[in-house]
Amino acid sequence: MFERLLQVVASRWFRLVLVALLVLSLQTTLFSEIRFFGYSVQLMAIFVAVAGGVHDVRVGAIVGLVSGLMYDAVLATPLGISGLVLGATGAGTALVLQSFREPTWWLRILVMSATAALSEIVMPLTKAVVGLGGWLSPRMFVVSLVTFIGGLVLAAPFIPVSRWTLREQVSLGRR
Repeated sequence: MFERLLQVVASRWFRLVLVALLVLSLQTTLFSEIRFFGYSVQLMAIFVAVAGGVHDVRVGAIVGLVSGLMYDAVLATPLGISGLVLGATGAGTALVLQSFREPTWWLRILVMSATAALSEIVMPLTKAVVGLGGWLSPRMFVVSLVTFIGGLVLAAPFIPVSRWTLREQVSLGRR
């Protein structure tokens, strides 16, 4: 039974929950106070875009879904809206990067930043579809621009974090 617990704790999905909690806490505390042009950088969208860009479509979608559900638990929105949008962000980043044979490092960062910024336009549109009014405004383009610039700065440090978090489970040998 103890070995099974060790396997669960050593899994990449357990690490994902822990790292996503850390990113969520940074988003809701430090990055909600640091504002550029009056808007905060959407750290969760950047983290999900990086995970999708470093890994494949399936992993990007799962990271987005898990991170989005955790974000919805903090926000005052219906559960699942952020999961849907961030899941599409992670999968979309991976799909865009798959169209390039061997993308360079700067192209990866550019695509990750662009898809994170695009998610900040899709999020208010999704909220409007489910009947949450007041989200569609020109400010969503400024939030998207701030997230794009933040992605250009923060995507590179998130790449090794994402690789460590989502690497395959290391087998635990018996002693």
